[in-house]
Amino acid sequence: MSEHPFLKGIGLGMVAGAAVGATMMKQEKGIKQTVRRTAKNMGRLAEDAADMVVNKIPR
Repeated sequence: MSEHPFLKGIGLGMVAGAAVGATMMKQEKGIKQTVRRTAKNMGRLAEDAADMVVNKIPR
């Protein structure tokens, strides 16, 4: 991910929210796997979006 603290915070917040949601859900295996996949995909999406934003900023 890029070196911007705000964008890192957004990504960490998304992952933390998914983790809290996973622990609050029932202990069913299918739900946990879906949450893990979703959290992983959201993390990748946040990284890609942050990288695109950083690349657009003039240096």
